[in-house]
Amino acid sequence: MAQSLPDNIQTAVEEATCKPISVRQHACFSIQHIIQQVETFPVPLQTELQNQLGALSSLNSKLNQGIFQIATFGFVSRGKSAVLNALFAETIFPVGPLNGETQWPRSVRWSPGGTSSLPDLQIELIDTPGLDEIEGQGRAQMAQEIAQAADLILFIIAGPPTALELDALKALRQSGRPLLIVVNKADLYPDLDAAKVYDRITDSSLQQVLTPEDILLTSAAPAPLEIRVEFPDGRTTTEWETPPVNIEPLRLALLQLIQQEGRTILTLNTLLQAQRIQRDIAEHVQTYEAQSGKACMGQYARLKAALIAICPLTFLDVGIGLLADLLLIGTLVKLYRLPTHRHQVNQLWGQILLSLTSLGLVEIMTPTLSAWTHHLSLGFLPWVSTGLLQAGVSLYGTQRVGRQTQIYLVKGYTWGPLGASTLIQDILKQLQPQTVLYRLREELSAQL
Repeated sequence: MAQSLPDNIQTAVEEATCKPISVRQHACFSIQHIIQQVETFPVPLQTELQNQLGALSSLNSKLNQGIFQIATFGFVSRGKSAVLNALFAETIFPVGPLNGETQWPRSVRWSPGGTSSLPDLQIELIDTPGLDEIEGQGRAQMAQEIAQAADLILFIIAGPPTALELDALKALRQSGRPLLIVVNKADLYPDLDAAKVYDRITDSSLQQVLTPEDILLTSAAPAPLEIRVEFPDGRTTTEWETPPVNIEPLRLALLQLIQQEGRTILTLNTLLQAQRIQRDIAEHVQTYEAQSGKACMGQYARLKAALIAICPLTFLDVGIGLLADLLLIGTLVKLYRLPTHRHQVNQLWGQILLSLTSLGLVEIMTPTLSAWTHHLSLGFLPWVSTGLLQAGVSLYGTQRVGRQTQIYLVKGYTWGPLGASTLIQDILKQLQPQTVLYRLREELSAQL
């Protein structure tokens, strides 16, 4: 029960397999395959799915261009924009003495020195408004949407993390994205180090994905220091001197992470988003075809029940039951236009077997029931009662097979040969223990 790929996708895969094919290429084929499947749906349903198609096209473009997105989050006055400006070594994002200089998300491409080893990736830095600014509900929703789309999250703090910051970090953790904590203004806390910051993190879900190596101390805009100057003649005076910016630990950590895992992180994140869109598409299909599916199941169930009720031979009843169930499955597959697959197909076959077994037991019991009703001198009632019992069992069995087929098609939509869930599972199986993504493997597997 497996469906072949469209000709153009199949050709692309065959051509790619003549030479090593990357996981990213597989992901591109997957997204293109989803788009082509939607284009086979009825026009009204395609119209309903325009937003999903647009999102898939954007994901495909991002993956093809290799755009690796890094989003910064934090409370106001922690220096998010200053950190990004320090990475650029120029003022790209607005900063100022007032809180909340960043009112809306803004993204800029970052081309740091030494990125020749990343010719197929483009790094995009995203500055976001403070998480504790006015209109908190809207900002929180916006933050979650950005976090879901980003490939890496930088959480900016200034000094030891507060309880509110740890709560916000825990909320961002739900996005399932790799995290780095950036301690800005470290020059104001000379005794602070990564280990002490990590000791403040007591939440087990955060400890699962973070290590002290993921905590980076920076000084994006160091505070001026008052320096005492002594002259040879004994005069003294004071001057204000600004220490040099300390952003190198963060820059090196970002480049190392992107070089080692950037392609995998980008591909996995894109597939996770495609998976959510696929599930949304399947739910739309189920809603759109709800009445037709119900009518189809009812028609096959009544036909099967009628044929079995009038058929005098046991082996024919079982054969009719199997044929009717298989025809119903085929009709629902054509109606839903969703691909068949091997994922959880055993549950479907199990429901078919249960339907046939129930019918077979009734057939075996028929002679006993007939003899008992004949002994009571009920005339033609034995034939009627056994026929109705057979019809009722077959009717119920067919409806169960129909519902299981709907579950198989809708919930298994992402598990086709190039389905997002299939590729995500393959990536998770290949992760190495020393990687950042490995720490997320268990929870991402649970989402499948």
